[in-house]
Amino acid sequence: MAVQEIEKNKKYKIDIPIGYNGNKRIRHIETFYGGKKEAVLRENELKIQLKNNTYVRKNNITMQELIDEWLNLKKDNIGIKTYQEYSRYCKNICKYIGHIKVKDINVKILEDFYKELKNCHVNRKDELGYSEKTIKHHYTLISEILNTAIKWGYLYNNPNQNVTPIKVHKKEINCYSPEEVQKLIEVLQNEPIKYQAVILLALDSGCRRGELTGLTWEDIDFEKSTININKATQYVSGYGTFEKNTKSDTSNRTVYIAPTTIKILKKYKLEQDKQKLLLGSKWQNSRRVFTTDFGEDMHPDRPYKILKHIIKKYNLKDITFHALRHTSISLQISSGIQTQIISKRAGHSNIAITHSIYSHFFDNSFKEVADKMENFLQVKNS
Repeated sequence: MAVQEIEKNKKYKIDIPIGYNGNKRIRHIETFYGGKKEAVLRENELKIQLKNNTYVRKNNITMQELIDEWLNLKKDNIGIKTYQEYSRYCKNICKYIGHIKVKDINVKILEDFYKELKNCHVNRKDELGYSEKTIKHHYTLISEILNTAIKWGYLYNNPNQNVTPIKVHKKEINCYSPEEVQKLIEVLQNEPIKYQAVILLALDSGCRRGELTGLTWEDIDFEKSTININKATQYVSGYGTFEKNTKSDTSNRTVYIAPTTIKILKKYKLEQDKQKLLLGSKWQNSRRVFTTDFGEDMHPDRPYKILKHIIKKYNLKDITFHALRHTSISLQISSGIQTQIISKRAGHSNIAITHSIYSHFFDNSFKEVADKMENFLQVKNS
């Protein structure tokens, strides 16, 4: 009997077989409070859900409980920094909708949540609202969590799919012009050789900051003038600095660099070797190209601080360290280098990404095509 009386006309036990896990039968068991007639109606409702494939195993699980379960699964399958970012976003999600049962999550609740992210105070400076990009990250994360809930049998469909898409308006890339690059190169002559090496190599290779701090001397071939980018370093609060894989398989690449950069790197290595001899046993024997004065791995944030010091000291245009990568790629585009080569050198997974990020810089090249076509289309005087 599927409906069993526990307390007359007040409490009933509903017990329905719902499938098998190997040879073990899985059952849906719940306590229903109410009359027998209502309990039978609830039993029939569950049977209809099973028949229509709309049955949800954990009707009463909350978003908080689902997220905790999902994060626990993810913990050993993603990087430390990614896990911390997910945890931070999940904390926001739980703050607003964590108490709501997963089965009750709908489009209106989700759209109200994204609206709240847009209008809430995000820090002590009372800045209003998260950026479009950050809200989109929340949206993507919720979709993944709810899709996992479907896979686990907690949910029948994903209401986030029907939410009005989160638009992220593309911001113009902030980088240096050729004239500003020349000014940067000029003022670098007055700075320590380590600073010159950090900035020039980033500007020349277009590598990411973590890729730069992850380089070892074995990755540099002075004879061929190449660097082999195959790893990165990263800092995470509570874990410190550690080595990790590059962003993707295509990020592993060999990059040819300019003779000037090679010359600076050689000078920097000589100075580092002198420092190593001077300190003797106090030298920490890091394998990295860029180290502290005591031979420890350079903190991944240090290149940013070096650049900021130079910008402030010489009153240069304020840019991020990552903007040196943008500057490098924009200079290559303006020089007319083939997009396939630029994309591969940057470590992009395909040319479409290069075009998407740097579309503005290709405008002049497209205009040049029209100008060149004009030469073919003009009527020539005989």
